Amino acid sequence: MYGLFDTHCDTVSKAYEGEKQLFNNNLQLDFKKLLEYNAPVQFFAIWLSKKFYVDAYAETVKRINYYYEQVEKNKDIFAHANSYSDIVENKKNGKISGILSIEGGEALEGKIENLYTLHNMGVRAITLTWNHKNEIANGAAEPMGGLTDFGREVVTEMENLGMFIDVSHLNDDSFWEVARMASKPFIASHSNSRKITNVRRNLTDAQMKAVAQNGGVIGINLCPTFLSNRNYADISDVMLHIDHMIKVVGCDYIGFGCDFDGIDDTPRDINDVSHINKLISALDKKYGSSVAAKISEENFLRLLCNNS
Repeated sequence: MYGLFDTHCDTVSKAYEGEKQLFNNNLQLDFKKLLEYNAPVQFFAIWLSKKFYVDAYAETVKRINYYYEQVEKNKDIFAHANSYSDIVENKKNGKISGILSIEGGEALEGKIENLYTLHNMGVRAITLTWNHKNEIANGAAEPMGGLTDFGREVVTEMENLGMFIDVSHLNDDSFWEVARMASKPFIASHSNSRKITNVRRNLTDAQMKAVAQNGGVIGINLCPTFLSNRNYADISDVMLHIDHMIKVVGCDYIGFGCDFDGIDDTPRDINDVSHINKLISALDKKYGSSVAAKISEENFLRLLCNNS
């Protein structure tokens, strides 16, 4: 049985707002489905729709509190992780590891003190923007504009705190400003290849190389519109993106960032997180077990180990 390390899902926000439980629900991801894998690691992103921006910090904290309530309810199979050593301990105990992240820096409300507080609450990564401009940077929907002064302060302080800067959703100007500033590895938690599917949310070859050269890892996103120019996608489309990424950066800088419960549709044959086994099997068949293990888990584990 392969492990799984996935750096992006929106399940916490969707379950909280839908008054669902994280152990078993009708969403694309829950703890029961994650048990298909050997002590998997899952980043749980806190995402807010625009209607919550007026009180973004407080709404984010509500969802974090809900997450910890779910941790307590499921402590026999699930544990929060703040560090690589926590993951190692959880794996020894056969437990799923959860890592908190934030999708969109609106939660900071322009205050660096909120970054420190969220770090103290267990947040270990922040996707700096969603698609639009915020107090930190410009998102993928914005044609121009880089980091703000506050954004540069956030990048510096995140590195000081050992948090992962996540460049998924940034526009090109903001991406390259992060790449120039970064002294530690940064990640693209859920992004694909722009060469294969030309949408702004995907990364150019040069951007993928910048992530890899800095020691970071790119998580493959399963959103069909980022995978294919058709009105659907399937496993072959996911493999096309992985094939291209391997050609550009090699197999050591690619992982999974599936975006479950943040996407309305999924590739055919991958209805939920339990079906990622089909993709791992395709990787094993084409590239062998060593590469399949790297992409399914080991690359992101190495990144956390080196960052601890």
